Amino acid sequence: MRIIICLLAIAYASQGAATELNWQQTLQWLKQTLPQSAELDLDKKSIKFDGCHQRDYQLTFHQEFGDAISIDTQIGYVKGKLSWGAHNQKTTTRQWAILPRYRLNHRVSLGLGYIRQMDTNLETSQGADIQLPASNQWLLSSRFMLDSEKQYLEVAVSRALWQANDASQAWAGQGRTDKQINLVYVANF
Repeated sequence: MRIIICLLAIAYASQGAATELNWQQTLQWLKQTLPQSAELDLDKKSIKFDGCHQRDYQLTFHQEFGDAISIDTQIGYVKGKLSWGAHNQKTTTRQWAILPRYRLNHRVSLGLGYIRQMDTNLETSQGADIQLPASNQWLLSSRFMLDSEKQYLEVAVSRALWQANDASQAWAGQGRTDKQINLVYVANF
């Protein structure tokens, strides 16, 4: 239900001119409609220099359900443009993720999540419009809280599968798989 609210808010904010004020108003409205235990944040990053402009939007939602269960969701959109003479290109990527987490005790939690990255679109000045394969990723994560609530160590095992959607993406064949083990240390200040 809350994921649907987030999607509706994104649609609401993107209607008309997507100004900074509109995003802030939409985010405030969403935060007021959610329970106080829910956390909602819109993270916007942008980089721009001569010949390059990239924008990254990430809407994240966190909700606790009792002492042991929580859920994290994320919706992301990345748009980039390179302008270097005759070799201009634009790219867009969208993704969403969901990660339910179960807390075994006050120091250890386990999460099993799913990340879906839609087809990445790449447009070039030479007229090519390329749809890169979409990916589906499953993730198993173990989080170990350290001495402080603001520090933790996370070990994650993931498997991503890229699958071509049409005959023009024959280079992908039956699809490609990427398996990873990640070790991450996080300290929030």
